[in-house]
Formats: sequence, C-alpha cells, structure tokens
Amino acid sequence: MAALVLVLGLAASASAFFIDFENGHGRDQQPIVDIPGVHFQVTGGYNWIYGDTSTGNWNTRSIDLGYGYGSYQHYGNVFAFLGTDNSAGRGIIDFVNDDGTWFRTGYTSTSNFYLEGYDSDDNMIASTSGGGNYGGQDMGWLQINAPAGQTFDYVIVHDTGNYFLVDNMSGDSTGVNPTNPVPEPCTMLLIGGGLLGLAGLRKKS
Repeated sequence: MAALVLVLGLAASASAFFIDFENGHGRDQQPIVDIPGVHFQVTGGYNWIYGDTSTGNWNTRSIDLGYGYGSYQHYGNVFAFLGTDNSAGRGIIDFVNDDGTWFRTGYTSTSNFYLEGYDSDDNMIASTSGGGNYGGQDMGWLQINAPAGQTFDYVIVHDTGNYFLVDNMSGDSTGVNPTNPVPEPCTMLLIGGGLLGLAGLRKKS
C-alpha cells in the first residue's frame, strides 16, 4: 500500500520539474538559455549565467561533492547567478505556459533573500523571504504556492544587491524540460507495480 500511495502522489505531479543546472557543466560564465519551457531573464535585460565551482573561479563551495573553500554554498558542480554586475537587478524565472502552482529554490545570499510569484497580469500572488546565510553549512530553502485557482506566470528572486546564487530549483509547470525531469506518471506506475510485485513475492516465500 505504501508503494501505491507513493506512486499516486508522484503521478499527481506530472508537470513537476527539478533543475540542478548540471546540464551547464563545463559552460562556466555562459548564459542560461537552453532549458526548454522556462526563460531565465534579468530585469536589466540580461540572461542568467552558469557558474561552475570546479573551475576555481568563484567564492563557492560544493556541499555534496566536498570541494571549494568559498562562502557561497551550493550542490553539485554548477549553480546559477545574475553575473558580477551588482546593478543587474532581479532574477526572473518565466514559465512559458504560465501555469506554475508551486516553486521552491535553494539560495545562498549575504543579505535577506526574496522569492515572489506573479500571475499573467503582473500581480504578485505569493511571496516569502529568508535571512542571509553566506558562509553557512547549507543553502537556505524557500517555497511559494499559488492561491487556489491561480497560477504563476513567472517568479522573481532577489536580495538587496546581487550577492547571491541559487541551485536545485523545483516546481511544476507544463513544458519545462530540464535534462533530469521528475519521472512521468507512467514510469512511476511501472516502478510502483514492480515494487508491489516484489512485496507479493516476498509474502509468498
């Protein structure tokens, strides 16, 4: 039964996505323009940028891979940021199909960090914030949920001066297709069926 509940729960999130930016590995300082279904933009008109801790170019540290000695912590090799221009503005994550219902991101910032969700009429319909965590042991984590019957066209992240990075974003919006999407329901049903079958075999033996 537990396996079935797990399967049904994941099947309900068919449009869920997870973006860890590792598809940009080896493309340090290149713009983020290659994730279908979502546009990474900056209010100043620029694109977001990949950063790669393995290059040694940044004041960063990979939490799970255990290298880098910087004070901006993240996971894996690659993170996302707005570049080194402190006047770059706010980071926009724009969903092409305008139908997001929740969004979550990890962040590291020297100051308070803000996550805001907007509908297609540019009304802010959800927001949250967290304190600065520069030099900490883990990233901070923020999540927003759209009110019932409403959806996110885009979300905006920012601090007070573009001294932040983000990593391991998740949410739901149809059409978003990172290189490592959340498994589709049919895949999960096959896995769940296999788990249930194994449970049945175990009982018989």
